[in-house]
Amino acid sequence: MSDPVERRRKAQKKKYPKHWDRISRRIRFERAGGRCEWCGKPHGEEVLVGANNSWAGVDGQWFNRHGKKIPGPEPWPKDQWWKHVIRTGGRPPQIRESVVILQTAHLDHDPTNCADENLAALCQFCHAEYDVQQRIWSGNISFDLRRGQKVLWK
Repeated sequence: MSDPVERRRKAQKKKYPKHWDRISRRIRFERAGGRCEWCGKPHGEEVLVGANNSWAGVDGQWFNRHGKKIPGPEPWPKDQWWKHVIRTGGRPPQIRESVVILQTAHLDHDPTNCADENLAALCQFCHAEYDVQQRIWSGNISFDLRRGQKVLWK
């Protein structure tokens, strides 16, 4: 019997058009020029990532979550700072290094809708932030179904 995560991935992959790789490449590199369309992070480069998706490139210039120049990394909000400290056993949150990977996001969360206005070239940070409510929702549905409970639709 195959892994349930692998079965779910295969089911998701079937929803995408056969030429998805070409569509995705065109959005990420032709339309967006190899940069996140929301924050401006460059694909394939190592950047420093701070609080609230603030980031700095190799030149040391910091940008906020919308790609606007700022003098330094944004401060950690108190609630995030404390949650991280508690979760990690006392370690404060740190600025971390990361390689930017551009992804093509479906803004309506429907992989069959590949209209240009429904697609955005996003770095992994912006994409995860955009999809967080969808992931929470779909995770809750999956959790309910695994427990054998019916999900009621109005």
